[in-house]
Amino acid sequence: MRWGILGTANIAKKALIPAIERADGAEVVAVASSSGKEKEVAKHFDIPKAYSSYQQLLNDDQVEAVYIPLPNHLHKEWVLKAAQAGKHILCEKPAALSYRDAEEMIQTCQNHNVILLEAFMYQFHPQHERVKEIIASGEIGDVELMKASFSFSFDKSQYNIRLDPEKGGGALWDVGCYGTHSALHLLGSKPDHVQSISNVDEDHEVDLASLVTMKLENGVLVQVDCSFNTPLRNEYEIIGTKGRITVPHAYRPDANEHKGIIRIATKDGEREVVEEGDQYALQIEAFERIVENHEPIDALQFKTLENIKLIDSIYQSQNGTVRI
Repeated sequence: MRWGILGTANIAKKALIPAIERADGAEVVAVASSSGKEKEVAKHFDIPKAYSSYQQLLNDDQVEAVYIPLPNHLHKEWVLKAAQAGKHILCEKPAALSYRDAEEMIQTCQNHNVILLEAFMYQFHPQHERVKEIIASGEIGDVELMKASFSFSFDKSQYNIRLDPEKGGGALWDVGCYGTHSALHLLGSKPDHVQSISNVDEDHEVDLASLVTMKLENGVLVQVDCSFNTPLRNEYEIIGTKGRITVPHAYRPDANEHKGIIRIATKDGEREVVEEGDQYALQIEAFERIVENHEPIDALQFKTLENIKLIDSIYQSQNGTVRI
C-alpha cells in the first residue's frame, strides 16, 4: 500500500513513518506540510515526493492511503477531503471532537467507499487479546472494576498544542481517551452513568488532570485518571471476584522494548505473561488487511463513536454527573 503523510508532526516522524517502513507491504511515497518542513522530512526518510500543501498530496493518484497526524481540530476537515479524493484514512486520535462530527466523517467515508480508522495503536498489541482470553476463562471470576491511568508531564511555560482549547487540548482528549477506549475495548459494554472531576488550568482553560468514574450497562465500574502533571504511567487493572489482572505497559509497550506484561493474581498465587508486538507496525498491517480483504470495520468504528460520545459528554458536564 502506498501511503501519504498529511503533516510533519512528531508522532508521524517518531512513530508512524518508521512503522510504515517496518510493516509488510507498505511504503511512504509522499509527505505534505503547511509549515515548509516537507522537503526536510522527505529527505530524512527518503520519501520520493514532498508537497507544500495537503491538497496537492490528495491529488496524487499514486497515494492509496493517508495518515493524518494534524491537530485535533483539523481532523474532520481533512478526513472529509481525503475521503472525497478516494483515499483510505488512518486518522490520529481523537478522530473528532464531537459525536456529530465523528458520525459525519464515518458516513462520508462510507459514501466514498474508503476506510476510516482511528489510530488507537495500543489495541493492536497482542497483550490485550490475551487479557480478553484470561477474562473469558473465568480465572479472575466476574469482572467488577477496571482502573486505567495514563499520564506524563511537560514544560507548560512554553506553547504546547495540548494546552490550546481551540485545538482540542486537554488531558482527557490527549491521554484520558485511552483509558475510556480500553474500557470499551476490553469489557464489552457501553457506559450508562459517568461522573467526572478535573483540575482546569485557569490560564489555558483546559483540564490538566481529570478523574472519570463510570458505571457500564453490564454493571462493571470503571475509573480512569489522566494528567499532564505527573510522571509517565500507562497502565490498567481489571479486578474480578476471584482475582485481578494488572497491565503496567498498557498503552506504550513500545517504550518497554515492545513487551507487554500481564500480571495475574488469584488465591492460587501470582503469574506473569509476556506478549511482544510492534503495535504501530501491527496497526498499519491491520489497516491494510481491512482495506485489501474488505474486512469489517464496524466494531472499530463503533468504539470510535462511543468513545467520542463519552468524552464529549464528560467535557460538557465537567465536575458533574451525566447519564449517557
